[in-house]
Amino acid sequence: MTTAAISALPQLDAFPYLLTRLVPTLYHVLLVPEGLAPAAAAAAAREQAAANRLQTCLAFQPDAALYLEADGAATWTDAAPRGGILVAGRLRPCAALAPAVGEAARVARLNAYVAAQRRGGYLLGDLRKGGRPASAAERARLEGAQPDGVPRGLTRCGACGEWAGECLDPSPLLRGLVVRVRCRCENDTRCAACGRPLHERAVNGNYFNPADGQVWHVPGFCGLHHRCG
Repeated sequence: MTTAAISALPQLDAFPYLLTRLVPTLYHVLLVPEGLAPAAAAAAAREQAAANRLQTCLAFQPDAALYLEADGAATWTDAAPRGGILVAGRLRPCAALAPAVGEAARVARLNAYVAAQRRGGYLLGDLRKGGRPASAAERARLEGAQPDGVPRGLTRCGACGEWAGECLDPSPLLRGLVVRVRCRCENDTRCAACGRPLHERAVNGNYFNPADGQVWHVPGFCGLHHRCG
């Protein structure tokens, strides 16, 4: 997409705010209290991203944004995100991002923006399950299955008993892709308010189901159903 095309995309103007990427094109927005100092806002954004373990962006202004990766990497840029579909009021904020009193106008702009983007249809998660093409060495090591039918590369967790590791996706549609599989113990995607898991499994992660022999993906928007307490 060209620079001109990107600049033509819609952008929420209720700065500053935090965008959390759930799946491609779908983002959750949290308003950052206007009275929060930039350093404190950046620290709060890092806290939120560390809990959710999802890609996050702190948008100060259209030309000032801090992008945070799930692994903690941070990058300052001169372009806040544009476009996409926004949802609000579903991911709970960390204490530092709790809604401030007296910001009704910004809340109204946010609600109007979200409502204007509402549309029919449905969204999918990552159809490739975060997979990557296998190298020749990986294909030689991971091709086939173990005696019990479990893909090679997966081992049983000694704590929860589920399978974890990296394997070739057993789906014929994704043949040749290496995917990461997580057990329940590896569910590190958590609510920033209460600290409990956003979902019974890590969102935007995969798990192996021995019943059907398939690797299943859990889209990030599954975390929107979490309720504290």
